[in-house]
Amino acid sequence: MLKITWTEGPEYPMGIQESACGILAGKFVSAGGFTRHPKDIVKLYPDAFDGKPNGFTKLTLVFDPRRPEAGWARIADIPGPPRQGAAAAVVGDALYAVGGVNYTEPLAYRSTFSLRQEGGEWRWTKLDSELPWPVCEASAVVIGTRIYLVGAADYFKMPRDKQADFHTERGRDNSPIGHALLVFDTEDTKAGWRRLADLPGTPRFDCGCAAAAGKLYVLGGIYAPTRKAGPDAYYNVVDSWAYDPATDRWSRLRDMPDGANRRAVVFRDRYILLLSGYKYRRTWRLDGTQAEAYTQEEARRPWQSFFEKTVLVYDTKTERLGASDPLLDQTSWPGAAIQGNRIFCLGGEGGARLWHPATFQIGTIEE
Repeated sequence: MLKITWTEGPEYPMGIQESACGILAGKFVSAGGFTRHPKDIVKLYPDAFDGKPNGFTKLTLVFDPRRPEAGWARIADIPGPPRQGAAAAVVGDALYAVGGVNYTEPLAYRSTFSLRQEGGEWRWTKLDSELPWPVCEASAVVIGTRIYLVGAADYFKMPRDKQADFHTERGRDNSPIGHALLVFDTEDTKAGWRRLADLPGTPRFDCGCAAAAGKLYVLGGIYAPTRKAGPDAYYNVVDSWAYDPATDRWSRLRDMPDGANRRAVVFRDRYILLLSGYKYRRTWRLDGTQAEAYTQEEARRPWQSFFEKTVLVYDTKTERLGASDPLLDQTSWPGAAIQGNRIFCLGGEGGARLWHPATFQIGTIEE
């Protein structure tokens, strides 16, 4: 459907998982995140992990595609506790980072921060508008001046559990975390985050979300039941939906293939590209039944082999699903952004060289 030529850009100074990414002022921005593969970043920046050898970080780094030889440069740290899994969206001259998660209380966050370049300096601002409940692993999609937040999890410990985990059925205060659709108008910040019509179907997080032709698309994702329905903590979600802001209504789309953790970017306001992913052992169907996702041959493979290089392409006009040229390195839920016909794909989880990859993959699209 589309041809993509992939090359490797300069490696990130550390392996990185779930930093908040976007294109701002013509530069690729990566804020926060998590790593167990710090490389030499602590020698360069001793405060990278608040005195620890690795883990969550507040570092914010930028890459200028116009000056690739300059590599990555540090700018102002993202405020607040270091965390991963904040949803990112660019509106006008600002990048917004929403929510996030780490391993210290309150675990998941309600905060919204914005980043701008003003007078040659990068500045973060904390917005007064907090989310109505803690959110992490959500997708932020922009239509006009509005940010739509959907497909989220809460991270907390159930009373009978030994440790905290991600949950999509409901949050710690019975919030509709995996179903809720929230909106924030960047030109009316006093209105705060408002709730719209809930996403039908399976509650989910880490889903392929994007906006095309004025509509919001939610493709697949991960279902994480509050009470385990069996040996599995996470399931593939395949039911997919489109939302029309003009009517505040959802409509059903074709199911996605078995799999999850696919990051979405949009090309030409039409094609949704789903980058990488991971296929869990079971898929949670819309009717609540479970289905085996692995073939007999796949069931004999180690679980680490299910991280993908795949690039799927969904045509929002024809509703056709196809594939394009795969990534150079396998990963899942990478940071990603698109500028014109160039895709930028950073880090993730499950890389072949580093578990939290430092790989920066740049794709050029040809129609």
